[in-house]
Amino acid sequence: MQRQFELNLDVETKSPDRAKRRRARPDMEPTSLKTSRQEHVHRRNMEMITRYYYWTEIRRRRFDDVIRILSEEFHVEDRTISNALLDLGDYLNGLYRDKRDVKDFRKEYPGRNWES
Repeated sequence: MQRQFELNLDVETKSPDRAKRRRARPDMEPTSLKTSRQEHVHRRNMEMITRYYYWTEIRRRRFDDVIRILSEEFHVEDRTISNALLDLGDYLNGLYRDKRDVKDFRKEYPGRNWES
């Protein structure tokens, strides 16, 4: 036979003036040093457009191959690359106009493989 237990609901509660809560520690860095998501996306898109220029003009790859390569390099969809090309068209035109080379890109983005 099962025993039935009773709940003791006469629990003593603490008064609100005695309850102490922990406060979160304030950030040690000023908020001006933090970068927003938009800034990260913008920097990624700038590098992606630079890589697009590299693959199309320096390495002479076809458009569809370059889109596939960039989607694997940056782990983004094809549509994201197309949107970046539309948004940063002026920057891309500047790359075409200035005829930038691999040496410039190595200085600007040293973490990438810029072999020619």
